[in-house]
Amino acid sequence: MSDCLSRLFARHSEGSAVPGALLALLAAAVLTVSGCSGTENSPGNAKATKSTHSVARSNAAGSCRPVVEQGALPEWARKGFLRGGPQRHMMGDKGEIAAVLFGYPYHAPAAKDRGNKILWVAKDAAGAADLRPDDRLTIKASLAGTNVVVTRSIAGGPGPSLVDMPKPGCWTFSLSWPGHSDSVDIEYLAG
Repeated sequence: MSDCLSRLFARHSEGSAVPGALLALLAAAVLTVSGCSGTENSPGNAKATKSTHSVARSNAAGSCRPVVEQGALPEWARKGFLRGGPQRHMMGDKGEIAAVLFGYPYHAPAAKDRGNKILWVAKDAAGAADLRPDDRLTIKASLAGTNVVVTRSIAGGPGPSLVDMPKPGCWTFSLSWPGHSDSVDIEYLAG
């Protein structure tokens, strides 16, 4: 398990270790979400569940603007990080969620040597404690300039995830989890 977890967070092991029981919880969630049998993106590797479809509404306005920050996480998002040092992250438009970016920049298809890893941290920590294993973080992603929309579902709500997109470009993620919603724009480069 530690080998799998170290591979999953290899690029950011320094300054982002998670202590004790939280590490065990994080490891279990990561292993559940990722399948962690390797670094390939194959149908046998469990990640977020997927569905892809086109819709009549288009994101043709091209309003997708990813804002990646390299700095201290908000106070509420730092739990589990040993130091308050800089972390690559994005904030939801409403400030309800932080996306801690591991393996960035992301690629579509995913790079063979690293995954598109995102640690989702919800602002409402008290509400997050009430999440059940069957609760989900749902991501409805729209590709800017197209009518392509995909849905990803992360078991257990906000937490560690591998989020792959079918095409490169700027994606607007509309996020929802029990009692909350937010959105964030994320760029995926050509794989």
